[in-house]
Amino acid sequence: MSRRKPPSVKEDVTCNLIPMIDIMFLLLLFFMLSADMTQREFEDIVLPSADQVQESPKEKGENTSVTVNIFHRQESPTFTCAVYSHGGTCRDKTHWLFAMRSQEFTHDTLKDQLQQESQADLEPEVDPTTNKRMSARTLIIRADRLAPYGDVQKVMQLCGEVGIYKIEVAASNPLNV
Repeated sequence: MSRRKPPSVKEDVTCNLIPMIDIMFLLLLFFMLSADMTQREFEDIVLPSADQVQESPKEKGENTSVTVNIFHRQESPTFTCAVYSHGGTCRDKTHWLFAMRSQEFTHDTLKDQLQQESQADLEPEVDPTTNKRMSARTLIIRADRLAPYGDVQKVMQLCGEVGIYKIEVAASNPLNV
């Protein structure tokens, strides 16, 4: 009678790291993309400094504000502005853009977007002077420190035309800079 040898047991058991690496790359990609989307409402703007800055009060549950950024068009192979790139004040109207909710607008298309924003959240009461319902939205204007003041005035004028009357202007606090 011949006895068979039991099968040999493999002693060098290793962990397969490839699925774990795949999962780590997917998590990394997810967090990179989701973190990038949180700051899309703000453009890279150097805010003007103010002697006195009042923090806007944050009310619980209030999320009815929209931000308008006024900024100079970025340098590209097809566009250059020698005045702005050397720290000067560019007064060319076509070089300045408006941005709301990660979309860029020109002087001509801004009013339509503000009209849509004003109609999205209306006050329950009717204004007795105009017999219209005003917008409950708060508009925050963030303008580059070198932006023409006429652009800030234009945004304020358009807000009045479409019924947005709660307007704030952003500035940097010189003590926190």
